[in-house]
Amino acid sequence: MVREEMRRELTRAALERRTITYGYLMKKFELARGDAGETVVGVLGEIDREESRSGAPGFAAIVVRKDTGYPGGGFFCWEDIPANLRRPRERCQDPKLSQAEKDFVRGLQEKIWAYYRDHT
Repeated sequence: MVREEMRRELTRAALERRTITYGYLMKKFELARGDAGETVVGVLGEIDREESRSGAPGFAAIVVRKDTGYPGGGFFCWEDIPANLRRPRERCQDPKLSQAEKDFVRGLQEKIWAYYRDHT
């Protein structure tokens, strides 16, 4: 149930061309911080894997930290990040993003917004 509701919330954000914060999702869906299981990033990861199987880009790049306006450092530790941007495990919690990482996120956000505009 949480996955379906969160997916609807993420779709709404994508259709409105906006980002959404981890904190908002945590509060709205009563999820803990973390990256596996019934946590905000765990559920987001499950939703994104489902979206990917259907050819959609998913939503991870539009879920951002309130303080930076970008996804957390862990975003760059996911397997599908290009090798030149993929971070080593010890940097997964570092919220500071390089310009190349910021540019990559902005490109993904545009792709997400365009996809859901055209496919919803």
